[in-house]
Amino acid sequence: MPQRGVIVREDKGPGGRAISGRKYRREKRDVRHRFGAVILLMAGLYSTSAPAQPDGGPGMASRLAAERIGAVQPGLYNAGENESFTLEPYSANAYLLHFVDNPEQFVLTVERGSLGAKLMKYDTGATALRVSVWGGVTLYTQDAPQGLPATFQADATPQQPLAISVGELQTAFADEAGHLSYVLNIVLKFSADPTVLAADSETRGRAFDALTNAATGIERFIAAAPWARQVLSKRINSVKVTEGGKPTIAISGQTLLVSFVPGEGHEGHASSLAIQQELSKLFAASAKDVAAK
Repeated sequence: MPQRGVIVREDKGPGGRAISGRKYRREKRDVRHRFGAVILLMAGLYSTSAPAQPDGGPGMASRLAAERIGAVQPGLYNAGENESFTLEPYSANAYLLHFVDNPEQFVLTVERGSLGAKLMKYDTGATALRVSVWGGVTLYTQDAPQGLPATFQADATPQQPLAISVGELQTAFADEAGHLSYVLNIVLKFSADPTVLAADSETRGRAFDALTNAATGIERFIAAAPWARQVLSKRINSVKVTEGGKPTIAISGQTLLVSFVPGEGHEGHASSLAIQQELSKLFAASAKDVAAK
């Protein structure tokens, strides 16, 4: 006679023998417990054998997802056979690029690129440098639009702002006029507003940067377009540096006005590349007239 509360079932346990429902449930529970213990043990072994991240070393996914753009190593770099340049921090999101054989300092703003890369761009919007998520630097130039790998060479001393006297600025006007006349066979007179000449030496230093960038931009403009010399010589006969609300160029009569903002440092004057770009826009209609003749 079966005991009270025990239901006899035809469930088969190990060895094929009949077992009670209560005993069957108990043995089934024990099997589940043993199976769960095996799973936990395997999980522990897997996590122990998996490679751990180095302390402080984020993985690729976290680096790509980082919201803050990391710093770029400042210093002297070499690219290709002939290109040498320096990079130095300028602001929270900008760097100064200086080619060793060129006195101009370009302000590069940093933007986020694909795959976590940083794109460092001129004020024209063109990319100057690409820094990969792992720190590799690529330089882009007109001669190498596909890019040149750049390698870090050494630390570099940051360049200090120029302090220019009135006489030095006036000498620079004569030098730039003579250079363009000799190299490009174009006659232009360079000058500055009286307020610029009367300003402090650092403001005159910024005016000097704006002046030399304008002269280099004119040289780039003429070299890039066969019609540029003819149009430029007809439209302007002088270049004047003046303080303004933003770094730009404009034409007033036959004078090219080059505006700079003294209080904004290197960002207060346009680069030679931006000057070249703006001259192309200003004289685009004149270029069509020349082409039609």
